[in-house]
Amino acid sequence: MSRKMNIFLATDYSTKVMNAERYAFELAKNTNSTLTIVHVYEIPFSFPVESSEYIRESERLRKFELQKLKLHCETILHSLRIKQNELGWECLVLEGPVEKEIRNEAKRTHADLIITGTHNTGGILDIFKENHAWELIKKASTPILSIPKNALFTNIKKIVFATEYRKGEITGLQFLIKLAEQFDAELTILHITTTKITRESEDIIFNQFQEDLKTNRSNYKLNIKLEYATDVAEGINNYCSSNNIDWLVMSHSKKLLLEKLFVPGKSITKELSLNSNTPLLAVPDFYVSDNKEEFESISETLIFKKKDYTPG
Repeated sequence: MSRKMNIFLATDYSTKVMNAERYAFELAKNTNSTLTIVHVYEIPFSFPVESSEYIRESERLRKFELQKLKLHCETILHSLRIKQNELGWECLVLEGPVEKEIRNEAKRTHADLIITGTHNTGGILDIFKENHAWELIKKASTPILSIPKNALFTNIKKIVFATEYRKGEITGLQFLIKLAEQFDAELTILHITTTKITRESEDIIFNQFQEDLKTNRSNYKLNIKLEYATDVAEGINNYCSSNNIDWLVMSHSKKLLLEKLFVPGKSITKELSLNSNTPLLAVPDFYVSDNKEEFESISETLIFKKKDYTPG
């Protein structure tokens, strides 16, 4: 790859996150990336914060947690037959609220991805307690890659970006194009439509979108697909299953995220995660990588509004 990624792996040592751990180590090794394994813990005692006893016990606990995490990671390396010098990795233990500590540290260190695990069913894993994984997706400014229990790591060759034709998706799509180029992966831009508007109207929107993308990335392995289905989530899942997709990517609106994730019948991203065995990469709306110079070659004409293409 042309640039090393900085990957964060969030772990609580549970069996539910085991597959995400293995996936993260293999992804980092195969992409020559740096892996930071993060565990967040809570202080189990209640001495006054200013007291020497609190300071002493806090430091003792921090060293204990760090040593425990290192041993855990060495066990993973051994099970994957990865030598320690074959992978750039480090352990990090943090004390405090789980999702807050992870997202702040990821932002501070310019992480490219935060990797989490999912439920046995393929749903997003409540990794720590009280839906901390969803709290990460809601609030993090870093893309979150969630790994289902049965997802095996393979070379990333097929990536699908599920588009809703929203302006907020464009910068995330720019990031994704560069990521796909680094993987030398085929990137498919997929839109699932229902019968809410006529096929003629949908075709006009789709064809203009296709022309905009092809104009700007004519030399890239970019596929644009329009599929019809009675249910958006089901349509995307079916496409991923039938085409052996390695990653499914969705960009979500921060402003409307809570409603989309938790209101029944409106939660496309949550429905997908509950039914899909494909790793799901959630990219925040208007996300721009810290490596902004990578995107200078992508024209601003990619930015469009759906209403511009709706016939009068």
